[in-house]
This record gives sequence, C-alpha cells and structure tokens, in this order.
Amino acid sequence: MTEVQKQPRPLPSLRRYLLLWFAGCSIVLVFAYTELMEYYLEIGIDLRTQFFLERTAQTYEEQTIAGEMPELPAGPSLAGYSDLSDIPAHVLSVFPVRRLRHGEVLHYTNLDFDAFDRKQFTIDTFDFCPEGTCELIFLYPYELQTGEWLYLVHGVVGTEGIYEELEFTDQFAVAIGSLFSGLLLLVFILLVRTVAAPVRKLNAWSDAQSVENVDAELPNLRFRELDALARRIQYAFERMREGVTKEKLFLRHASHELRTPIAILSSNVELIDRLTDRPERSEAEQAAFVRQYRALDDVQLLMETLLWVNRQSDNLPKSEQIDLRAELDRIVEHYRYLLDERDFSLTINGSGETNAPAAAVRIVLSNLVRNAFQYTPDGTVRIAVATGEVSVENSSTTDDSVQPDDEYGFGLGLELVALICQRFGWRYGTTEAPRGRMTTVRF
Repeated sequence: MTEVQKQPRPLPSLRRYLLLWFAGCSIVLVFAYTELMEYYLEIGIDLRTQFFLERTAQTYEEQTIAGEMPELPAGPSLAGYSDLSDIPAHVLSVFPVRRLRHGEVLHYTNLDFDAFDRKQFTIDTFDFCPEGTCELIFLYPYELQTGEWLYLVHGVVGTEGIYEELEFTDQFAVAIGSLFSGLLLLVFILLVRTVAAPVRKLNAWSDAQSVENVDAELPNLRFRELDALARRIQYAFERMREGVTKEKLFLRHASHELRTPIAILSSNVELIDRLTDRPERSEAEQAAFVRQYRALDDVQLLMETLLWVNRQSDNLPKSEQIDLRAELDRIVEHYRYLLDERDFSLTINGSGETNAPAAAVRIVLSNLVRNAFQYTPDGTVRIAVATGEVSVENSSTTDDSVQPDDEYGFGLGLELVALICQRFGWRYGTTEAPRGRMTTVRF
C-alpha cells in the first residue's frame, strides 16, 4: 500500500497568463482608442461651431462700433437675440441659464433613440433648422464692448452625408485600433516566445541536475536574471552533493569504526556473564545481562543497516529462498521483551516465501517489527504475510506515546527500511491508520 500524497495545487501557465493579459490589454486599448476618437470628434464639432459663432459675433460687434445699425445675425440654422427673453422658451429651457459666460458655448444634444433604433427628439425646434428638427443646439453668449449682450443660437441637423462621415470615422477608428491591437499582440507573442525559450532550456537543464550529476554545462539563457538563477541552482546542487557525500562518508566510517568496539563489548559482556555464572545469581543480575545483550544486538543491527544503506558497490548480494513466516517468528520472539508489562495484542497471519538477499530481508523485517513494538505502548500489532510481501500495522489505544512534534509510528527504523528498499528496488509504502500506521514491503 503506497502512501497517500497530497495533490499539488494546479498553477497557471506563465505563457498563457502573459498572452491573456496582453490580449486583455489590447482589447481595452482598442475600446479606449475608439472612445477617444468619438470624444475628440465631439470636441472638434464644438470647436468648429464655437469658431463660427465667435466670428459671427465679432463681425456684428465691428459693425456696431463702426456706427452702423446692423441687424441681428440670422441665417439657416442661426438666430441672434439681444435679450434672453427673446429666445423661445422651449429652447432656452434646455440650457443652464445661470452658467452663461462670455464666449463659452453651451451644447445640447436634442437627439435620442428608442428601443427600435428610431430617432426621438426632446424638444421641437419648429422651423429653426430648415432641414428638419435640430439634433444639436448651441447657445453662444457674447458681451459687446458697448456693454450689451448678443445671444446666438445655432442648430445642426445630421444629414446623410454627416452620418456617413461619422460612420466612416467610427469604422476607421475601429479598424486602426484593431490593426494596432493585432500588431501589439503579435509583438507580445514574439516577446513571450523570446522569454519562454530560455525558460524551457532552464527547466530541461534543471531536470537533468541531480546530486550525483551537477557538472552539466550551463545553457545559453540569453538573460542575466535566468543565468543567475541557473548558477544558484547549480550551486545548491553542489552543496547538496557535498553534504550527501560527507554524510555517506561519516556513516560508512562511523559504522566501520563502531563495529570493533561493539564486538569488544559483546565479547566482554559474554565473558563477564560466564565468569560470574553461579547458582546464587540474583534475578536482577540476570536481567541486567539480558538487557546488555539486547542493547548490543540493537546497536549491531543498526550498524549493519547503515552499512547496507551506504554500501557503494553496485553488485548486490546473492539472492536465496527465504521463508518469510519463519523469519518473522524468530524476529518477533527476539523482540518480544518490548511487549512486557503492556496491554498488548499481537497477531501474525499468512505465510509466504521470497527470493532475495537474506541479510537485507532480515534487516528490513527486524526494523519493521521493532518499530511497531516500540511505538505501540498499549494496543494491537497485526502482521500479514504473503508471497513476496509483508505488512505490519500498529494501532495504539492510548496517545501517551505520541509527541506533538513527532509523526506517530515513524522512527529511524522505517527511514532505514525505505533506503534499503530503494537500493534493492523493493516496493515500500506506509500509510496512516487509526492511532497508528500500516507499513508494507513487497520484495
């Protein structure tokens, strides 16, 4: 049974993110450009009308100063008034009279459209505009040098030619904006490709890196930032390799160096046991020797495991046929002392054989059994045996052994088991169980 891993959170593609972002910017740019075209078109109409009305007012003022008695300006779509009260009330009502300023044009849009796109007018301008009802109405107040005021009212009717011109202007604005947006998007695509190519190189190069292989030549990443990132990755792998190498050397040397003192201790304990063997030996003395033998066996097993893990040779030991049930029975009997004075239930079910190196199988099974016994103060341990497979499940009835910062039931023994299984290509998995853990090894 393999360990359940947490699924990583899906992340968006950088290339797709940039393209979508740039496309959104292009659409906003086209929309803003079109709106600006319409805005400046309206400004252009206002400026053109203001220039026309200003020239008309100045001409009238010049004639007045020259002593002439000119008539108020009048013409197609144009009417002049010397007093506000002379302006038709329905026309004057659409303008904010209190905001009248000398030389400032007031603009009113008299045209709207209904749900069926039909024209609707706010006010009726009667015959003010010869072509029909005025769609735009302008009011231009002008203070003469004599202190009198001149009010010019100008109406504009949208002819077919004007509408065609406006439609052409809108289409032209949309076309220019779309073309510009397309060119901008093309530039963005080329830019993304230019950036994505070295990123792909960096990804492929980093995938090829490992603790054992950090000498791969740095690719040409074109950009200083990516090159600096690649060098940092390479430096990190070099540090990791140095650390792993030092750790392996330390474990190998420590394991070899400890074998001699452990052997001396074992021989001396056995010698003292024989020299002090007498009928009147107390139970406390006998128990002390038993504890020493077991401690030496545990240290010997740990040293042997470390040697297996750190062995550099690729030549694996010879495999042989092993009775897994018989091997487990011997190991369980050896570690049964860990179950003394505990409310403990142990069951072993099934039987099976495997073809594997005997020493490695013994180390793996010993670590599994010892780990389960050690991390289950009160509870149940179930061992299931099948052909080429062993499962050990420990379930505790108390939380006394659970430390806040420890992962329950996972000690150094299981870490060493995982390393040995990795070296021999065996399948190893561990999963959480209620108040315990289930560990499975397939040889």
